Amino acid sequence: MTRCGTVDGHFFRIVAGGLLLAGAIGLGGCTRSDAAAAADAARAQSLLEQRRVGEARLAIGEAIAARDDEPQYHILRGRIEMAADSVSGAYDAYSDAISLDPTNIEALQAVSQLGLQTGHFRESLEATDAILSLSPDEPGALLMRGLHAVIRNRFAEADGYADRILARDPGNEGGVILKARIAVRKGAPRDALAVLAPYGAARPDTVGVAMTRLEVYRAMRDAAGMREQFARLRRLATDNLDLRLDEADFAFKDGRPRDGAALIVGLLADPKTSADQIAATLGVWREYAPQGPGDASLEPIAATGSTAARVVTAEFLARRGRIAGARQLLVGLDAAARSPIDALLASRERPGEALRLADTILSRDATHCLALTVRADILLRQGRPAEALRSAQLAASQCPARSEAWMIAADAYVRRDDLENARRMWRQGISVNSQNPDMSRAYVAWLTAYRQEREALAVARRLTHQAPALLGGWRLYRDTCARQKQDCLGTAQAGLKNASTLYGIDLLPGQTPPNGLFGRIVMRTAD
Repeated sequence: MTRCGTVDGHFFRIVAGGLLLAGAIGLGGCTRSDAAAAADAARAQSLLEQRRVGEARLAIGEAIAARDDEPQYHILRGRIEMAADSVSGAYDAYSDAISLDPTNIEALQAVSQLGLQTGHFRESLEATDAILSLSPDEPGALLMRGLHAVIRNRFAEADGYADRILARDPGNEGGVILKARIAVRKGAPRDALAVLAPYGAARPDTVGVAMTRLEVYRAMRDAAGMREQFARLRRLATDNLDLRLDEADFAFKDGRPRDGAALIVGLLADPKTSADQIAATLGVWREYAPQGPGDASLEPIAATGSTAARVVTAEFLARRGRIAGARQLLVGLDAAARSPIDALLASRERPGEALRLADTILSRDATHCLALTVRADILLRQGRPAEALRSAQLAASQCPARSEAWMIAADAYVRRDDLENARRMWRQGISVNSQNPDMSRAYVAWLTAYRQEREALAVARRLTHQAPALLGGWRLYRDTCARQKQDCLGTAQAGLKNASTLYGIDLLPGQTPPNGLFGRIVMRTAD
């Protein structure tokens, strides 16, 4: 018997000829709001199947607002959030479903897996154990149990779960990958390669296995092995942009700058590259090729790159004096998109025009960070530090990752003979840009100019802790040690040599190391 408004999986599958809507409205005994909720849910399912995810989100939200006690609505919301690539949103939706239906297998499996990704370890473990209480040999739950054991460095226990999976299905991909990752964490990467060996030989290679091999070779610092796996993954995971970025960083460190540059340009030319990926891509350029892509290679970015990629890359080039390249990327963009870069380009040679452009932008959007920064820079050069400070501080508060705003604010305080507040601006800016070598380098130079050698050395050293794979950070530390004739020079040189084979972009500050089957294998200390 089904209570009013309750729907099962079959409900969501019937969409042809309006039967879903008719069935929903015709549920016996339902109130008007129940029928409306069912209709909204039906509409959300239809929109999801059409990949109209934003509209589907709105529709399921309306259904839940009318009936928040229907678990299937929350499950549908979870599916929609997954389609929207919102892991946290999906986790919340499936958690709500479990609170209404504690034995729903789809919701339990989702919370088991997504909880591990989002840091909800206790909830993930509880959901996993609930699945195993219903089905003791369910391979997905055994796999999650094994991953929980790995997180706790209980490798023998984790091996036991992997063995239970493989005893029932020797070719189970998840079990094989779990077994391999355990071997790496136990310090036996060659055993991991042996576990993975049947794939690509007796069995077809898979994305998961190739990614796992990549991580094994990364842990071994085996450049040749990584090269081979990246080549396989270019065929197996053609749309994985994070992999392309990882490969670009590796290519530069592997001594193949031309390959790295080609991958970077490809990422910036891909309209699907996200804002975060664009920022990370330019971070790789900043590290290995500070002047950015040559003008001759910009055509693909100008032709097919997203507006965001073109604007951000144009700013990157403009700040390096690459005026022609920056203008090449702006061709065809509307005035609203290009005017902030036009202001930046004019700021050195035509400051009056640049200030007018910046003020026009700010009249429409008083918090536009680039326009504020351009305005602050011009005012500071015009000898108006108080006005410059207001614009720079607003830019820094609105866009903390915009390091030049912090530096202009610090310089404005210096012009006002307020070194204490200048130092405060530097420290605050560094705290939110702790992996930015340009800002650390500038702060070290500032401290050195004011004879604060000990703090300058600490700033350089801190960058190597925040970004241990960043060669630029180790070079800054080495150079600072040498300039101050400190005994840390040997440590810095050893760190630079070590970083040259740390293949991979550093995790962001506060970023949780990957806990799932894929991603970087991060060694942890025991609990």
